[in-house]
Amino acid sequence: MRHERQPELFSVDYNVLRQRFLASARRADATLFEYEHPLHGPGGERLYTDVAHIGDRNASRLLVIISGTHGVEGQFGSGCQAEWLSANCPWQLPADTAVLLVHLINPWGTAWNRRVNEDNVDLNRNFLDWEQTAPGNARYAEVHEAFVCPEWIGPERDRADELLETARKSLGGHAGLAAVVEAGQYEFRDGMFFGGDGPVWSNRTLHEILRTFAQQASDVVVFDLHTGAGPYGYPALLSVTEREHPGLDWGRKLYGPALSVVKTGAQATTGTGIAATATGYLSAAVLKALSDARVMTLVVECGTLEGSVVMDAVQADNWLHLYGSIDSAQGRKIKETLKLAFIPNDPEWQRTCLTASLRYFDRALKELNLLSPQPSSRKVSAATQDPGWPPAVTIAAKRNERPAVEVRDLHKSFGTHEVLSGVGLIAHPGEVVSMIGSSGSGKSTFLRCINLLEQPSGGHIIVDGEEIRMKSVGDGRSAPADMRQVERIRARVGMVFQNFNLWPHMSVLENIIEAPVHVLREDRKAAIEHAHQLLKKVGLSEKHAQYPGQLSGGQQQRAAIARTLAMRPKVILLDEPTSALDPELVGEVLRVIRQLAEEGNTMILVTHEMQFAREVSHRILFLHQGKVEEESTPAELFTNPKSERLRQFLSRTL
Repeated sequence: MRHERQPELFSVDYNVLRQRFLASARRADATLFEYEHPLHGPGGERLYTDVAHIGDRNASRLLVIISGTHGVEGQFGSGCQAEWLSANCPWQLPADTAVLLVHLINPWGTAWNRRVNEDNVDLNRNFLDWEQTAPGNARYAEVHEAFVCPEWIGPERDRADELLETARKSLGGHAGLAAVVEAGQYEFRDGMFFGGDGPVWSNRTLHEILRTFAQQASDVVVFDLHTGAGPYGYPALLSVTEREHPGLDWGRKLYGPALSVVKTGAQATTGTGIAATATGYLSAAVLKALSDARVMTLVVECGTLEGSVVMDAVQADNWLHLYGSIDSAQGRKIKETLKLAFIPNDPEWQRTCLTASLRYFDRALKELNLLSPQPSSRKVSAATQDPGWPPAVTIAAKRNERPAVEVRDLHKSFGTHEVLSGVGLIAHPGEVVSMIGSSGSGKSTFLRCINLLEQPSGGHIIVDGEEIRMKSVGDGRSAPADMRQVERIRARVGMVFQNFNLWPHMSVLENIIEAPVHVLREDRKAAIEHAHQLLKKVGLSEKHAQYPGQLSGGQQQRAAIARTLAMRPKVILLDEPTSALDPELVGEVLRVIRQLAEEGNTMILVTHEMQFAREVSHRILFLHQGKVEEESTPAELFTNPKSERLRQFLSRTL
């Protein structure tokens, strides 16, 4: 049969999904575009949302298919997209019809096998009008503590389970609890179904894609592909909406009783398995973005396991990324359980859901073809470059920029004790390079040498293409040859210290503007305006007039990060930025650092937070007694360490 496929269609990783989609798109003569995600995958690979466009640039009839809104479900959506592309080759479309496939809009979630994105945000709760106040969820707040219990087994876990069971009974069973939890919440960043505090990367990228490729269309059908809700093996066709709109009647007419309309709202209910109480759905964002068109927004939702089982799997994964180790046996088991909750290892489930989904696509495309004023089809070919579109791509561009930081053969001695023995490092623009190792291995000294807070005994330090000139001063020591050069380079290299180093007699705002005003000679008014922007970025808008002593440790460190950013550095050095914090304050600082990584800042990070280093780093160096014992991608270093010392270190820290 045309639309049947073996189980391996879905049971593959991000790299295979992407290569298969690209190969199918090229066979279909699609024009390809890529949007690079700021973070990397578990193997250090770059991540992309890919876009394939088939047909005329100015077509007024457009079919859009989106996969990977919930990352772990992306295996199913990607498989459907690739199979449909191949099944319809050679592609023939009327002149006024086009197809747009958005592959893995949440590529980080797919690559890391998570339902959420890199910020623990449920993307289908993030498409809000962020000019308005996000909705509250007081009932979730009552049970939040139970969902983020640090213990996996023990008395705290028992108490958390009792709290959830009490809530479940009071709400009439799992369906009542799910209506509260899955409604989404915007208060607890570490919690379940967190909707974010602003538009995340995937949200912004989807809006950019729609602005670029869909604004000309007058009749649009949009599919958003999902799994995990509803009866097992049933590929439901839904239209999720807050209100009536012309696309609903269009959909009812086209699909008849096969289409279920889900009206969302605070008190809404549905028997489809999805959360009618939720806000921020992708479908609502598409309707708003294409407000001048008639839009049929459709969701394919393929049911898997019981709702309580799926929620347990999502909760366990949330616990794993808060407190566990994904490389442990327990971590691997949690990940496998999560994947099977959304992509059952069942050939019949896979064949049924794939076949039904592709038939839904076929029917929508046939409808659009019939609407065309010139319904006769013609063979399509890849489009020529259009000045209104981003550059089309065939493969990812190769790196050709100069390193942001390059250190070669760095030595540092204190008296007769050599602390650094020939350490080297390269950090390209936008990369995060982490350094791990036991206390006393030389990590912090290495960072301090880069901006000359410590004078290296030998070696080469090159920042943004400019090498710091050194001179010998005898006894094996060296010193900068030109202090004006050092001051110039220091202005490009920001540093965040373990102990914050804020001026205690200055307010938070004064701490931030001090260097821009006196070192960069920036206008004071402009510096203050920039400082307020940075305080908003790090979540301290209301603390600008307070003094460091009035802040918690986490708040002080976030203020120190804002102070560093005020200098607009080319490179940020972070020296164990969470080591002086109480455990409950670590997360708020790591979230800010993760945000900086997402924004493409070049960072060299010394840390003992192993899981965080794995998720944000492009490369990791393990230092032992002043030497680089091992250097590799995060996936290789953590899962296949070469040296016995590194294996021992990881066994103590993971």
